[in-house]
Amino acid sequence: MATRKKKQPVKTKRPKKAARKYVKPGTSKAEAAHKKILFVNAYLTNGGNKTQAAVTAGYKPGRAAEKAGQRLSQDVAVQQKIREGHEKAVSIAGLEVERTLLEIARVAYSDPRRLYDGRGRLLPVGELPDDVAAAIGSVEIEEEYSGRGRKRSLAGFLKKIKLWDKNAALEKAMKFHGLYREDNDQTRPVIVNSINYADQHKPKKAA
Repeated sequence: MATRKKKQPVKTKRPKKAARKYVKPGTSKAEAAHKKILFVNAYLTNGGNKTQAAVTAGYKPGRAAEKAGQRLSQDVAVQQKIREGHEKAVSIAGLEVERTLLEIARVAYSDPRRLYDGRGRLLPVGELPDDVAAAIGSVEIEEEYSGRGRKRSLAGFLKKIKLWDKNAALEKAMKFHGLYREDNDQTRPVIVNSINYADQHKPKKAA
């Protein structure tokens, strides 16, 4: 009697699983795009500090942030967003180049002699010319009294006028005119000198 041969199971090859590609955390396209947005927003609000903007965008402080800031600032899309942000801010604020330069010139070329009239008396703020008033940083008026108790009476006023820093305005004007080189002293701190003008005024006695 013939014996039946057992069928051997057919071995099928399982398809090999595709090797998973390792993706470094934080380097996906979506994450990179998000970091660019954070970088642009930080750059526009921190005065243009590339390294600090990179830190705000999520890069590690130090060399990594410095490299990232340099790379992102050269990215065409990032540069376009920064330009658009600047233009939007300028439009909202109503800033104009001519007006900005005019205000700098008013402080840079300010002349304290124009604060007084022909008789040497300090002009009231409301009577000052526009260019002179623009150079003033603050005005203080202090009352001065004489006597004590019931005999205390108003003796006069002490008026103090502080002008904006003339040196700083001249510094900005010189940079605009290109009177500095990139490697000269323009990066050194400017010594701020405040100028105060005081006017002593005593009320006239009744005749």
